[in-house]
Amino acid sequence: MIWLFDLDNTLVNRDAAFAAWAGEAVAGHGGTDADLAAIIAADDGGFSRKADLARVVIDRLGLPDDVPGTIELFRAGIRDHVQAYAGVLDTLDVLSGAGHAVGVVTNGNSAQQRGKIARCDVERHVDAIVVSEEEGVAKPDPRLVEIALERLGMADVDRRDVWMIGDAAHADVAVGRAAGTRTGWVSHGRAWSGGARPDVVAGTTRDVVALAASPAHRR
Repeated sequence: MIWLFDLDNTLVNRDAAFAAWAGEAVAGHGGTDADLAAIIAADDGGFSRKADLARVVIDRLGLPDDVPGTIELFRAGIRDHVQAYAGVLDTLDVLSGAGHAVGVVTNGNSAQQRGKIARCDVERHVDAIVVSEEEGVAKPDPRLVEIALERLGMADVDRRDVWMIGDAAHADVAVGRAAGTRTGWVSHGRAWSGGARPDVVAGTTRDVVALAASPAHRR
């Protein structure tokens, strides 16, 4: 079996890292709870345009009008605070120990994603890492999955033996479907609203893996 995982909010808690940085930034600049709420809302779980988010941060905190500098400010804050979810790296080791191939398929800026991967010590627990900026293609384009399978030496594998697992319906589930893999959605307590349900839905990454690896989903 081949397991492909999203990074942000799947293996590492990116949203908690952003919220921690934002809380410190707001407090440090004399902001209010309303400022914090506005900044977190503008982040949109990491899916907003970074320049738009930077503009909200600048306006709310009274920072110098430097969009690139502000983007690097919050990116650095995320890197400084990000942590892997409890037990998730152990789960990757269990999969590898059972002879399965494990990879990371992530959208995003290369330096940022590689920084999170390094801080959380993800790389030594997986067999391949694919970052969208480095490849010039992003989820939900299935070519990113194909690149990952090539890196794993599994380009010709039956796609029904591949799981794509992540928290974003429009990126992670969509790319798995486009590539013909099976799909697992990490809900974090949200209700599924993206049309046909993924093959597996659970609240945490570890629970998604447990369900996907269960006899009910074995081929």
